[in-house]
Amino acid sequence: MKLIIGLGNPGKEYIDTRHNLGFMVIEELAKKHKVGLRQRRRFKALAGEGVVEGDSCYIAMPQTYMNLSGHSVRSIVKWLNIELKDMLLVMDDIALPLGGIRIRTKGSDAGHKGLRSVIDCLASSEFSRLRVGIMNAEAVGDLSAYVLDRLTKKEAKLLPEILERATSACECWIKEGVGAAMNRYNFKGGRDNE
Repeated sequence: MKLIIGLGNPGKEYIDTRHNLGFMVIEELAKKHKVGLRQRRRFKALAGEGVVEGDSCYIAMPQTYMNLSGHSVRSIVKWLNIELKDMLLVMDDIALPLGGIRIRTKGSDAGHKGLRSVIDCLASSEFSRLRVGIMNAEAVGDLSAYVLDRLTKKEAKLLPEILERATSACECWIKEGVGAAMNRYNFKGGRDNE
């Protein structure tokens, strides 16, 4: 079984914000593969199980706030008794241009507080993560406010294409492994590989 978790903030006030791109990818993946997500109080998450690319897959969106995501993730990992090599965490990344993708097998939190919470709660950074860029060339001012802003009309127009690429990267990770997903989808300073 594979586990894919998207990070974001729950609540109507955070819908369509840049920081919720991880949730948007999960919603798209669940919709595409007809995986029903429902509230799982045990995990404080919306979650569901289905088949993605021929593999059993558990998909989740923690309903804690971003900075507390690790508690939900740890509960899911323990309940499923899943190895961290079979988990993919999906999140936004302000260091990447809008829509750019970076997949890694381990590493630091790079300032992402949701990722920091997951690393702290799992006591490990040895799991795959898929970062989706949210940086817009026109961004100015307070970056912490920027990530919580709603997508601009221009960004919203690009969203379907961004979600399609990120969803395809998740599917590749499931079907072909992290190495193939990295080779095919990682952003290379000006262009994605595909």
